[in-house]
Amino acid sequence: MTDWHRRTTCRSCEGGDLEVVLDLGTTPLADRLLSDDDLAAQEPLVPLTFVVCATCGLAQILETVDPEVLFHDAYPYFSSVSPRLRAHFGASAADIVASRGLGPDDLVVEAASNDGCMLRAFAAAGVPVLGIDPAGAPARAAIAAGIPTLVDFFGHDLAREVRAEHGPASVLLANNVLAHVADLNGFVAGIAELLAEDGQAVIEVPYVVDLVDHVEFDTIYHQHLCYFSVHALGPLFARHGLRLVDVA
Repeated sequence: MTDWHRRTTCRSCEGGDLEVVLDLGTTPLADRLLSDDDLAAQEPLVPLTFVVCATCGLAQILETVDPEVLFHDAYPYFSSVSPRLRAHFGASAADIVASRGLGPDDLVVEAASNDGCMLRAFAAAGVPVLGIDPAGAPARAAIAAGIPTLVDFFGHDLAREVRAEHGPASVLLANNVLAHVADLNGFVAGIAELLAEDGQAVIEVPYVVDLVDHVEFDTIYHQHLCYFSVHALGPLFARHGLRLVDVA
């Protein structure tokens, strides 16, 4: 059985009033591409329970699978294989460079940078970059493409080390990672630690309203620990001295 545990308190506010919305029973883990040799083995099976915190409104699952199991060395997801994602990240990077006036004296750090898909656009614009990703395969692809990358999980302790070695970040990127983080407060504390005084974090997360409106139950799986609303994000960031300045 895969290493996992079930929470009894909210991942954001630590409140204990968690209301079950959808119990999906016991399911296998996502993002596992099985070989012929794997087919005879028992798939890891873990319960999957979708709840909402009555205190802060954060939608989340109760179960946490060991992140070393989910984001392993052979993790198969590479951002750069998607032309639409490359175009999206390229356009987003261009907007950030222009709006922030970024140049060679700035630093852009991306948590969960995968294969460096978005950071390549900043590097091409002459902006120093640093990627951080725990999954070995995509991180090695980023390094091979010339994107300096730390193979590690982002959090408060690592943010302190990065700031001491590289200085503060003008921009911190966190694309489709906040929902994957078991230590949610530690991750956001890391953002606050690493950002320059006038720095900006640019974060993409799944929107829980879309999940409800479009019945996107298939986006509920063990890697997606949280499903965010603006209502839930505001107090999470404020707890660490950050504030929302724009929502798109």
